[in-house]
Amino acid sequence: MARYVVVLPLTPLAVGDEFTVAQWPLHVTLVEPFSTELDADVLCEALAALASGPDERPISVAVGDDAMFGPRRDILVSLVRDGGEIAALRSGAIARLRDAGVGELRPRADFRPHVTAKRHGRVRRGDRIELGTLALVRLRPPETSHHGRILGSWPFGGPTAVGD
Repeated sequence: MARYVVVLPLTPLAVGDEFTVAQWPLHVTLVEPFSTELDADVLCEALAALASGPDERPISVAVGDDAMFGPRRDILVSLVRDGGEIAALRSGAIARLRDAGVGELRPRADFRPHVTAKRHGRVRRGDRIELGTLALVRLRPPETSHHGRILGSWPFGGPTAVGD
């Protein structure tokens, strides 16, 4: 089984980009990590169709208060004020992944969109950010020591090309 996560990166990511946990690009997680035996192409097709929908366009949001996340409340995040667009996109992504056959989706009922602060950058209260890309990340690919590889990256309203 492979593990994946669906994110909204703050800057576009290219298919094949790899990074460690410390180097994760700033993003809002749209669908929490999940495992599946489905081929990545199946997941990419489902998500590409979502991103290219006629109603999909970049989401502009404001950054709100900081909070502490994680089991020990030791991970600094900045909450993102969602006017409903992120929630709707999240529901659509979950529905498409389930329709594609992903059985292990366990979306959090207390989902709060946020951007995790990293050593290489963070967002701050009052910042406006534009989320214009949907990306599928393979977590801990077996052929590399890296912790994430971009398998698909689609601009909203863009072409339905599937990543490698």
